[in-house]
Amino acid sequence: MKLRVLSALFPTVLAICAAPVQAQSTFVYADTSEPSTIDPAKANANWEFTITRNVFDRLVNFDLDDPAVLEPALATEWSQDGTTWTFKLREGVTFHDGTPFDSADVKASLDRLKELGRGQSYLVSGISEVAAPDPATVVITTEAPNVYLAGNLARIEIASDEDIANHDEAWFGENANGTGPYKFVSWTRGTQIELARNTEWWGSFPEGVFDRVLVRVVADGQNRAQGVEGGTYDMANFIPLDDAMRIVEREGFHKVEGNNLWAWPAIYLNVNLAPTDNIDFRSALVKAFDYEAIKAFNQGLGTIPRGPVPAWFPGSPEADMPEIKTDVEGAKADLAASGLGGATMKCVIPNTVTEFRFSATVLQAAAQQIGVTVEIEEAPFVEAITAIKENRSNCFILGNANLSPNDATKFFAAHYLEGGFFNAGKFRDQELEDLIAAMPAEQDEAKRAEMLAKAAQIVVDSHYIIWAARPTTVVVEPDRIGGYRIDPAEYVNIRFWEIHAVE
Repeated sequence: MKLRVLSALFPTVLAICAAPVQAQSTFVYADTSEPSTIDPAKANANWEFTITRNVFDRLVNFDLDDPAVLEPALATEWSQDGTTWTFKLREGVTFHDGTPFDSADVKASLDRLKELGRGQSYLVSGISEVAAPDPATVVITTEAPNVYLAGNLARIEIASDEDIANHDEAWFGENANGTGPYKFVSWTRGTQIELARNTEWWGSFPEGVFDRVLVRVVADGQNRAQGVEGGTYDMANFIPLDDAMRIVEREGFHKVEGNNLWAWPAIYLNVNLAPTDNIDFRSALVKAFDYEAIKAFNQGLGTIPRGPVPAWFPGSPEADMPEIKTDVEGAKADLAASGLGGATMKCVIPNTVTEFRFSATVLQAAAQQIGVTVEIEEAPFVEAITAIKENRSNCFILGNANLSPNDATKFFAAHYLEGGFFNAGKFRDQELEDLIAAMPAEQDEAKRAEMLAKAAQIVVDSHYIIWAARPTTVVVEPDRIGGYRIDPAEYVNIRFWEIHAVE
């Protein structure tokens, strides 16, 4: 049993020992949806990560400006020896309730994540055992050598082993006791979640950091935009692009630009249902698609993808891959080769995202140019992805992002390998399966890059995906606020501990 630190008895001492940052009132953040859970083992949506990423810590963090660089967090050092990873833990860290942090918490958190199999558990799917030989050491054994493990752990939050032992899943769904920079204070359902700065956090805060954060639930994008523009909210998640570009031109605002989307949107073609089961037919659709129309929709911001892995991702082959361009004559030739001229196909798409709807109409118009009819049906996300998985739809539209800062194999496994949840069109290629399985064990970085290039080319050559766009992410930041950085491996999130007031 751990000894609790009775910090409430020593307010004067704590005030002296806390980081030398002056109180800076309240930061109000408008998010798109209310979390379904704030359980770090189940959270899997941006509006859930808004809370868990700031209340809980991870063993390691990564540099948002260079995701290949890992930074110490709850672990101060780590090393790999074959299938064994050893992490040395930071001493003197406590949870928000005063409980000391140690290796038992790491073991309990990872064991629970694997047992539940929810949230981001796929990032640690190759772990076979977690041991805590002493309070300051964690030893993780993997099923096979995995060079990416430390980077993937930069997404895994650590909870208290006492909480795990004493509370059920319902408690974790609405309570949060972490070691992170902000403490969970309260949750007013349908309205807001309140956080308070953890003055005993092991990390450092910038001057002007906010002592209180209110995360408001604002479902309508126009309302989020108007709230930021009018000063009701300091910042907001997912402001519509048209509004964002207008607001940043106003006095008192500026934009923060960055890359974090692998594709938005990506059109998945069903390889097991006619007519998209024919590779020449799929190639015709890829060539007929009007990529410039999507780029114009995004106000010229971003690029047209050349493959599945963006150029800014560590080891990406994108720069060496040929451009994908609209080629109507080439599309007609491929359609003739398929023998499927005049075919009709059906696309059931998610009904909640404007970009998805627009890209479907672009596909419909492009297909019509070469004599193919595309019927569009909109449905809730689960119904849409179920339709293609059950061979009731020829296409599905999704946004692509990768939660790992340096591991592409998890993304490939989810989207392009057999059994992957987002492999909605049921694509399968044995060479691709073998490459992705072998990459984590390869110690040579250059060889891993070669393997990733081969994997990317296999997906491109399959014509399974139409990567419609890779847009630049634009975030509105008032001039009175500073510190926001775009997370290159998550769309879109915020580190409240970096946000600060600007004089």
